Amino acid sequence: MIARLGLAASLMLVACDGAPPVDAPAKPAAKPHPSPPPAADAKSATDAKPSGTCTDWSKQDLSDRAPLPESRYRRTLEQAWTLVLEKHYDPTFGCVDWPDARVRYGAKLAKTRDQTEAFAVINEMLDELGQSHVKLFSGGSDEAMGPASVGLDVRWIQGKLVVVDAPADSAVKPGAVLDKVAGTPVSELTDRAEQRTERAAEFASVTARLAAAKLSCAAPGEARTVTLQGDAEPTSLSCVADASETMSLGNLTDVPVRVEHRMVEGTTVGVLGFNVWMLPMLPKLQAALADLRAQGMTALVLDLRGNPGGVGPMSVSLARSLLTEPGSLGKLEMREFTQEFNVTPSPDPFSGPVALLVDEGTASTSEIFAAGMRDLGRVSIYGSGPSAGAALPSLIEQLDGGALFQYVVGDYHSPQGVLVEGLGVAPDHIVPETVADFAAGKDPVLEAAVADLKGS
Repeated sequence: MIARLGLAASLMLVACDGAPPVDAPAKPAAKPHPSPPPAADAKSATDAKPSGTCTDWSKQDLSDRAPLPESRYRRTLEQAWTLVLEKHYDPTFGCVDWPDARVRYGAKLAKTRDQTEAFAVINEMLDELGQSHVKLFSGGSDEAMGPASVGLDVRWIQGKLVVVDAPADSAVKPGAVLDKVAGTPVSELTDRAEQRTERAAEFASVTARLAAAKLSCAAPGEARTVTLQGDAEPTSLSCVADASETMSLGNLTDVPVRVEHRMVEGTTVGVLGFNVWMLPMLPKLQAALADLRAQGMTALVLDLRGNPGGVGPMSVSLARSLLTEPGSLGKLEMREFTQEFNVTPSPDPFSGPVALLVDEGTASTSEIFAAGMRDLGRVSIYGSGPSAGAALPSLIEQLDGGALFQYVVGDYHSPQGVLVEGLGVAPDHIVPETVADFAAGKDPVLEAAVADLKGS
């Protein structure tokens, strides 16, 4: 499994060419989350629109707005509110009274005491839209990753925070269950995730990101501790710098990028994984595919677990290498236009069977690619549960004062009109995952895909 990318949120950036088992991960009993429905029950894009008549706020004169109460972060709220007003693909905002939201949350903002409380109020206002990819955050976010880490990859599995991958020389091995991370009880991390999420896949993903941030460092050589279930004393681990190549795009700077590929021993099945969608990575992916084919690959496993997204149009570029007939990965509906993800095959595409792996960390562009390729009948999807369900195109802008604001600018639905937002991509083949699997060094989802491809 390729190491996960420590970004604060899933990404789907608009450009011109811009963390569960079978039934869903267990959450604290106080607020259970139902499993997202299977793909066959997913709503169409038209079903998702509210019934009745909603106000089109783009046609209202809102220039003469009453000033908000004095507050240090009043300007931040105004900027975020205005960007949504002007850029959101749906000028009715799903029947949300957006001017009223400005007034209500402006009053709450005046009572906040610091940035943490102020940003919480502004994000509460944004949450009324009920969508992913709408978030105000700063370098001080508790999901922000430092440039170094202890190298543990953690996920929420069977109601526990589990190490699923670790460096060979680490004192903590895969399958270990964590009780504390950097001195913080896991229960505290799950409480935070509980407050921020509404669905099981979201909860699992946010919990893992919060833990990953705790396990990162500002500089190599710093130490972080973990306390394992059943241990009285914490284990100290040293942070090392990420040796991956980095790339930057707009306000996303120095993002570690990784491409890994290999042949499964004793088979003609190749495995290709990468951790983020950045256009400059495309030559590396193409070279990896070429190398696998040169080694005799007849079937491919494309591992998108933990891949939070990136630049949307890159999905078209990769699809060209795997489609033998022209097709579409779906469409983005913006306020002013519609963009179709049309794909023209490359001169020599790989034509063998493809299995695509997803988990709760698979989001955004990764979900668009997965949903589109499945609708085209080109991939079969494997996972223990649905992907993140965060598939809306967005932009990130820096506001006055330095805060970063990610906001939605379009709606996506697959070639067959199925929504991914809020539902995720449900696997065609559901493969249970257990703590014992990882303790035994197994990767059940990958193993199931390889077994099926060997048979094909």
